[in-house]
Amino acid sequence: MRYLIFLVVCSNLIASCLAQTRPQPGKLLSIDLETELVPSPAAIDVLLPPGYEHYTQPVPLLIWLHGGTSGKDYLEKHMRQFIEKAWESKDLTPCVVMAPVTGASFYMDWHDGTNQWDTLITKQLLAYMRESFNVLPHRDGTAIGGSSFGGQGALRIAFRHPRMFAATAAVAPGFPAVLSLEEWDISYFGPEVLSDHGARFGEPVDRTFWRSTHPPTMVIDKHQELRESGLQILIEAGDEDANGNFRSVELLHRLLYDAAIEHDYHLHRGAAHVGRSKDWRYPEVFRFISRAWNNIVEPDPEAERHKLKAIQRGRYKPRATNEMPLTPYVFR
Repeated sequence: MRYLIFLVVCSNLIASCLAQTRPQPGKLLSIDLETELVPSPAAIDVLLPPGYEHYTQPVPLLIWLHGGTSGKDYLEKHMRQFIEKAWESKDLTPCVVMAPVTGASFYMDWHDGTNQWDTLITKQLLAYMRESFNVLPHRDGTAIGGSSFGGQGALRIAFRHPRMFAATAAVAPGFPAVLSLEEWDISYFGPEVLSDHGARFGEPVDRTFWRSTHPPTMVIDKHQELRESGLQILIEAGDEDANGNFRSVELLHRLLYDAAIEHDYHLHRGAAHVGRSKDWRYPEVFRFISRAWNNIVEPDPEAERHKLKAIQRGRYKPRATNEMPLTPYVFR
């Protein structure tokens, strides 16, 4: 009998500990919206933070773009656990998360005008979220991010509208590490992507249009606007990404650096495209977004004292374009 009581007490203690360590769940909504911009209805998933119904003040809005070419249930299956853990740990400011389901949209307005995904997200969906949910109705409370294909989309949209968002975060963004259309290899695209290739980019591909949608060339062509916009940018990848997206991120980092555009760049040692590295990478991404929302404008006294000493001793030099020479050595 005593043994049985002991087992019951232990079971209750274990259950209590598990309940305490499990993040408090948010509320997930699936919504269909009528639209004339893309095939209707447009589907979105929305994740509300715990206690949202009791909030008296608006909270930030995070638009998160899915990877791959579907997006169905992406927020539920791939992101919800990381977001709820980040809310619990305070790595992510309480916010409303909206994830559009876009298929192989490339997150852009297509060349032939049949699908206007950029306009859908930045006009109709953004307006709907601000009207229907208790979110901040301005740039300082809005961020856009995504992983893989969604990371490419987040950069594409944020670079096109740099004054619309406080921050953009691209996790292992999937775009080719090239600067010209001739270098673009599409042989790895599946049939579901290739079937609409001409509709997206033109048939043959419109090189001016392609250049205006490719994140690296967008930096080249819009560098002054991006530099002056105040958009906070995070790009990151793992150095064991089987898709080679670390090359894409490295190219973008070098362009941003040479253009003197402030940004965060993280190359994670031993991290792959998917898998366990997301356990430490997503909290870092969410802390970056939260810092952008909770922007501290007051100077850091210790940093200011250090800067003053650097100026006095001749060490300080303001950031400038093209500061570093090309690598002077050819490695073999």
